[in-house]
Amino acid sequence: MSIEERRAQIVDAAMSIAVRDGVEAVTVRGVAAEAGISLGTVHYCFEDKDAMLRAMGHNVAVVASDPVRMAMDPTKDLRTIAHAAADGLWEGLTPRRHMRLLTFEFATAGSRNRALRPVAKAHLEQTWAMTQGILDQLAQIAGITYSMDTPFLARIVAGYIDGIEIAWLVQQDDEAAIRSFHALADYVLSLVVHPDGAAPGAGPDDRPDVVAPPAP
Repeated sequence: MSIEERRAQIVDAAMSIAVRDGVEAVTVRGVAAEAGISLGTVHYCFEDKDAMLRAMGHNVAVVASDPVRMAMDPTKDLRTIAHAAADGLWEGLTPRRHMRLLTFEFATAGSRNRALRPVAKAHLEQTWAMTQGILDQLAQIAGITYSMDTPFLARIVAGYIDGIEIAWLVQQDDEAAIRSFHALADYVLSLVVHPDGAAPGAGPDDRPDVVAPPAP
């Protein structure tokens, strides 16, 4: 193997351990055993455990945004798109449970481990950027703006998504998670400003608007 291929093999083995037992369980010796290679090979590819963990962190996908972006149907009305995006958040979460858990573990590890802090910070900034991208896409499709600065709104929305997902990872309460995603969609809708200054239209089948995002 080339060194790039060997590094990829080592990261895959480390990810297997992390998914099974958590990030804290990853050790150089354990990774070598998982990959079926010598300790020397691991040390040849990575200077130390922190270097290996950083490589793992960069391989962790922060969010599954494709289902949310697919919900951005320009032929639909604003409220329908927003709640379809909420369904997309749920659709993206369920098959990626272990990867989301790893993302949160890396955030926690980054708060304690200076070597991993850049990885945790990159994950956080990527989450904010992706959330803002979706909010901007919704605004462009619907021809609206928000009553709050969009970058700051993206931080709030991303934070509540994280909270909803952590609660689901612990409680495994599907109904509560789905309801929370839709309540969050209503919160975003409550901040919408139309070009004529009108608020989003309410129909007989609309969910009630909320003035603040719910506690996860």
